[in-house]
Amino acid sequence: MASSFNIDFPGTSNQFVVTANSAITEKGGVFNGNDSKGTFSLDTPIGDIKGSYLILSDTNSPQTHIEVTITDKPFLVPMKKIESTIAGFLMK
Repeated sequence: MASSFNIDFPGTSNQFVVTANSAITEKGGVFNGNDSKGTFSLDTPIGDIKGSYLILSDTNSPQTHIEVTITDKPFLVPMKKIESTIAGFLMK
């Protein structure tokens, strides 16, 4: 079952794409997207995490509101852990 949460990124949607792509691919994951929507996946020792994102704010807004939907995750990993980890990737 999919689960969603929102993140506020301190930058434009283009900056979000660059940051998210870098953070996910550095961890061995796959990122496909643009400044409006996209998908990502990341392998972990206990299973894959897959999801998508949708940009909710204007392209040139100084802060970007993002809806993240997790479509697949290891059963043992709580959504709060995934949410905090993704937020940590983006705030570096």
